[in-house]
Amino acid sequence: ADKVLVYDGAGLGGYAASGRYTDRGFTGSGNTKVDVFLRFDNDQDHGLGIPMPQGRVRVSQLDTADGSLEFIGEDTINHTPRGEEILIKLGQAFDVVGERTQTDFSVDSNRKTMTETIEVTLRNRKDEPVDVIVREAMYRWTNWEITGKTHEFEKQDSRTLHFPVTLAANEKPGHEVKIRYTVRYTW
Repeated sequence: ADKVLVYDGAGLGGYAASGRYTDRGFTGSGNTKVDVFLRFDNDQDHGLGIPMPQGRVRVSQLDTADGSLEFIGEDTINHTPRGEEILIKLGQAFDVVGERTQTDFSVDSNRKTMTETIEVTLRNRKDEPVDVIVREAMYRWTNWEITGKTHEFEKQDSRTLHFPVTLAANEKPGHEVKIRYTVRYTW
């Protein structure tokens, strides 16, 4: 299994707008927590390969000091067929934090456009480097285009971007990363 850190600074989860949101203040920015997930494939290579029923999954880790199992988290999963990926949310990272800020916003009703610039800052206080996925939802409207960016992203679906970044260990250059992008919505 892989440990995956995900930062959803807007805190909107899977939210998708049903209308056009042109209000400057309609932006998520209060979440500073980075979520920790355990990711694995439901296949025989990973000791499974069976349909997983919906329900609660408890995760334990072997304590090498005394050989006992330590509880590290639990989550609920949906029905998952074999061969599919399973993500279990274990909780939140203690020493990786994020901030999301809207740095620019404008609406041009005549041209039917809206432009927003977002800056996401991540800090790693661990003594080791970490990989983080910054999840950004294009929640203001369905037609959008990224017009400027500081980091490459992966488009997950019609409204979700993932910016994968690596943060250096604390006290080293690169332990803080700033991602900035500009999105233009049209209608």
